[in-house]
Amino acid sequence: MSLREERDPAFWLEIASHPSLRDTLMGLAPADIAEIAVRPNILPLASANGGFFFGKVDGLGMVLELHSLFRPEGWGREAAISAKQALQWVFRTAQAITTYEVQGNAHSRPPVSYGFVKAGEWQATDVGMLRLWVLTRAAWDLSPSKRRRAPCP
Repeated sequence: MSLREERDPAFWLEIASHPSLRDTLMGLAPADIAEIAVRPNILPLASANGGFFFGKVDGLGMVLELHSLFRPEGWGREAAISAKQALQWVFRTAQAITTYEVQGNAHSRPPVSYGFVKAGEWQATDVGMLRLWVLTRAAWDLSPSKRRRAPCP
């Protein structure tokens, strides 16, 4: 299982079009999700059944916003291994990552074992109830998940 930079919108369209993901796209159509991959301020990292979009929050790329999208075949082991590889990739230069947990979508909650911490409580937004999470490079470096010696295929 190897992570790669994937800018082909067709790959992301296939992932975002999976019926089980229909209600998790924050109001966007699958074609809109697919077009995110070609934006220059986005780093799209993919494995076989999905992946991650890392968007620059600041002009330097030291703070990134993370969104993940996996079809059910990628939930669990593939997503966990890919996440570890993705964090190793982006923390070569980034210093912090933010992401949102969507109320009612357990798959959107980032793993505490990776060092993510809640940055606040639930807040009403245009796309539903969200809660912000933050992961710093320092927290990732000290996390049990990074230190785990299990190889990343």
